[in-house]
Amino acid sequence: DPAAPAPDSLRDELQGPGSPIPDLSIRADEILRILREFLRDFQKLRDEGPPKEIQDSRDSSRDGEYWECLTRVIPERTLRLWDALGAALPEYHKVLARRAELFSEATALQRQNS
Repeated sequence: DPAAPAPDSLRDELQGPGSPIPDLSIRADEILRILREFLRDFQKLRDEGPPKEIQDSRDSSRDGEYWECLTRVIPERTLRLWDALGAALPEYHKVLARRAELFSEATALQRQNS
C-alpha cells in the first residue's frame, strides 16, 4: 500500500522528540530466551495465585450472595417454560414425521390416480 508509512517512519513518528515510548527492538535470537523466561514467570504466577496484597484487600463477605444471585439469572417461569417445551419437542417431532409419511403416501396415491 503506497499510502502506508514505512516501518521506520512509523517508529520515528511514534518515538518523536520527547516521546515516552522507548525503543523496544528485539533481536531474533533473543526471542526464544525471552519467551522461555515469560512462560517460567507466568507459570510461577499461576501456581502462587494472586499477590498477597490483593488477597488481603479483597472483601469476600458477599461472595455467597453473589453466586446465589447468579443461580437465579433466568426467572423460574422461563425455566419451567423451557422444560415444558423440551418435553413437548419429541412429541412434536413424532407428529411431523407422521405428517411427512402421510404426505409421501398422498403424493404416491395422486400419481397412481393420474
